Amino acid sequence: MKRTVFSIVAGVVAAVGLLFWGVGHAHRSSERRMAWIAKRLNLDEQQKLKLEAVHEAMRQAREQFHQERAELFGEVAAQLQSEQLDQAKLLQLLEQRQAMMSQVAPQVIATVAELHASLTPEQKAKAVEHLEHFKDRMGHHDHHSHH
Repeated sequence: MKRTVFSIVAGVVAAVGLLFWGVGHAHRSSERRMAWIAKRLNLDEQQKLKLEAVHEAMRQAREQFHQERAELFGEVAAQLQSEQLDQAKLLQLLEQRQAMMSQVAPQVIATVAELHASLTPEQKAKAVEHLEHFKDRMGHHDHHSHH
């Protein structure tokens, strides 16, 4: 049961992340990304504040992961260069990363839930439409990168 809940949480975070970072290719700054989302979903002022809260929660999570990711890559590189791969050490690193995700996810999910609760059915439909469009573009891009 716990794993299912985690999968759902991870899926929601990924979907919101796609909405935020998906438009990042066309719009470099976070302010422009948020303005783009607000315009596409026709958000009112209250909804824009909730969107900013989601952005801030995700920014903080990203900062936490950035430092941890650098350490993880360093350790993986050291393991690859070693004579014997320390599977237990690599598993421990992965478990630490999952623990950090479990720590950060509730805050991000709570802010996403507040924004979600304020959206009209039309806004939710538009959000899904943009996610589908981005997913299709990413799928198309991934398909070509494997050739």
